[in-house]
Amino acid sequence: MSTPGEILLVNSSSQPSCKEPVYIITPVYNRKNTTLSCLQNLKQHGDLDRYHVVIIDDGSTDHTAEAIHLLYPEVTVLQGTGDLWWTGAMAEGMAYAYQQGAQYFIWLNDDCHPVSGTLPQLVEFMKTHPKAIAAPTCYFQEANQLVAKDNGSRGRQGCVANPGEILEVDGMSGWCVGIPSDVFRTIGPPDARRFPHYSGDNTYIFRATRAGFKAYLLGDLHVMLVGPVEETLGLEKYFRPGLSVGDTWQAVFWSKKSPYLLSAKFFHCIERYGIFVGTCLFFTKFLSWLGQWAKLQLSVWFQA
Repeated sequence: MSTPGEILLVNSSSQPSCKEPVYIITPVYNRKNTTLSCLQNLKQHGDLDRYHVVIIDDGSTDHTAEAIHLLYPEVTVLQGTGDLWWTGAMAEGMAYAYQQGAQYFIWLNDDCHPVSGTLPQLVEFMKTHPKAIAAPTCYFQEANQLVAKDNGSRGRQGCVANPGEILEVDGMSGWCVGIPSDVFRTIGPPDARRFPHYSGDNTYIFRATRAGFKAYLLGDLHVMLVGPVEETLGLEKYFRPGLSVGDTWQAVFWSKKSPYLLSAKFFHCIERYGIFVGTCLFFTKFLSWLGQWAKLQLSVWFQA
């Protein structure tokens, strides 16, 4: 796992800045066109000129950093080693922005496009609601229709804010989230050791709410998920012809890329429900997943 000292600053504008002390933080890996499209959207709506943008390029081999440097020299690029994943990249970006004097962070995935006016209104909401974390409503395009996508939770219940609604939650997905710097000052960065990729976002917001902050979904602010949205839930997605038992076990339960990573799921349950209830809940879930995995594995053997 990378440490803060292993981040390399690739480029950053050396000119004095009149931008607001708001830092958009975006982790990227090997999808240059998606990243450039995200930056173009920010440029189009004035957000690139209004706010600081920090890209954490976690070891891309498709020349993402070089393209950003050429087309958007005002964007800061931090270069990772390839083992930061989402949570580590966000943690490094927040630490860098905090050192630069950030008053607000905005988590923004590169396949997420804020519509015009969304980010300024998000920042304004945080300014007028002290100790508030806030997220716009996220939509994705499917069959040429806009479909609301759950981007928050209360307990174990996923939820989404309807137009005109401000919904208090205790967890959020990390597509686009505004966070005041007081959160970082109070609880530090997201926990990349326990939650390298999945659950790092939701658990961080939950921890912040337990520290006295409020988290809100804003139904009147919109961001769009662009391109294909990969659905990672469902164990059947991890079974492919030719994989051994060990391969499927590794892919489902031991890979940082999997939402079923056992260590992250265990710590997520402990974080939310305490050691006793959390442990019981984790093992209940694990037995269910194990049964599904075994059934799928037997199905693959019979088909071979």
